Amino acid sequence: MSRHLKFALWVAVIGIGAALLGFSVARFLHVPPVATPATTTDFALRDLAGKTHSLADWRGKVVLLNFWATWCPPCRREIPLFIELQGRYAKQGLQVVGISVDNPEAVARYWQDMRINYPLLIADETTFELMAAYGNPQGGLPYSVLIGADGRIAEVKLGPYHRQELETALKPHLTAANPASP
Repeated sequence: MSRHLKFALWVAVIGIGAALLGFSVARFLHVPPVATPATTTDFALRDLAGKTHSLADWRGKVVLLNFWATWCPPCRREIPLFIELQGRYAKQGLQVVGISVDNPEAVARYWQDMRINYPLLIADETTFELMAAYGNPQGGLPYSVLIGADGRIAEVKLGPYHRQELETALKPHLTAANPASP
């Protein structure tokens, strides 16, 4: 057997072994999917200016609550999508609301750097209870909750959204929020 063939077989065996090991670890560490809660839970959290907001502030809108942190790479990757969709669908009733599990100074810097066009609220001691009430008892980030204009929870998502996935979830609710929109 040639040296190149032996090397190729060795690489294949190592690759298969690594794949099996990765699969086993992934199954062992798998967090069960989150359940969509039946009802919304109100909250009172402050924004970067210190003003207190509650879910009721956005009653009648399609709300995308996003729990995130500046130190969370998947959170940072999905924020440009939220900025874009907030700009595109605001007139059709969309309101993205970020709830940051982070220090206010880091959030303020990131908000400014990214030119975030939606409200950012700062977590407090009730935030992990809030995440649990919204179906995320592990406190994993990013975590998003899509609430229809009717106030019902449409879906929850642990992990980052991808464009097509989020737009597919949003569009039926935007139409309901503004029937005259195309």
